[in-house]
Amino acid sequence: MDKLNEKELLQRFAIGDSFSGLDLRGLNLNRAVMPGADFSNADLRGSNFRGSNLSNVNFSNANLSNMILSECNLRSANMSGANISNSYLVESRMYGVDLSGSDLTSTNMSGAFITGEACLDEAHLSGANLRRANISEGSMRKTDFTVAYMRRINLSNADLTGAILNGARLNGAIFEKSLLNGAQLKEAILDAANMDFARLDNADLSKASMVGCSLSNASLQMATLHKAILTSSNFEDADLTLANFTGADLKGSVILTANTKWTDFSETDLDERFSS
Repeated sequence: MDKLNEKELLQRFAIGDSFSGLDLRGLNLNRAVMPGADFSNADLRGSNFRGSNLSNVNFSNANLSNMILSECNLRSANMSGANISNSYLVESRMYGVDLSGSDLTSTNMSGAFITGEACLDEAHLSGANLRRANISEGSMRKTDFTVAYMRRINLSNADLTGAILNGARLNGAIFEKSLLNGAQLKEAILDAANMDFARLDNADLSKASMVGCSLSNASLQMATLHKAILTSSNFEDADLTLANFTGADLKGSVILTANTKWTDFSETDLDERFSS
């Protein structure tokens, strides 16, 4: 079968044809209207769908690398297992999208709206740009965000259990009421982040920068904050039971009302850590 051009593809979509498994590389479909289309297992590398309506589209296991999907409506789209690496999803609306197991390495998703209990479980977003993205209430269990750029991202009420955020840039991020149990945040930058009421039990924040971070009422039971920079941070009413703060910089932090039962503050300045 010959490769379809843009006109032929739209004609076939109009009569309900599937594009599953087809070679559709390099298409230019700016502002196309294709809700519910089936592109599962298709090869769409290098295609341009900017501003298109792709709600409820099936992109599962498709090759979407180096694509332009910015400003798209991807509401309830199935993108599970897809290769979306090095693509653009800037300011796309992805309410309820399924990105589980997908490869979003180095993809630009800045300003994307990925709410409505979207699923990104076990997805790979290392090196991705998620600046000012909104993934509140999303599920990102065991998702890899290594060295991702996530400045001012909204991850409130999200499930990041076991997520990998080592070296991620999370300045001003919102983690309020999020689950981060067992998450890895080694050497992450969390300056001015809001982690109030978050659960970080058994999380690893070794050598993280958390200057001015708010952790009011957060749970950090058995968390590791070895050599973390925590100057001017707020731990008011936080649970620090069995947490490891060895060698951490706690100058100017508020810890006086926190639960510090069996907390290890060795090699820290005990006077400074109780400042208010």
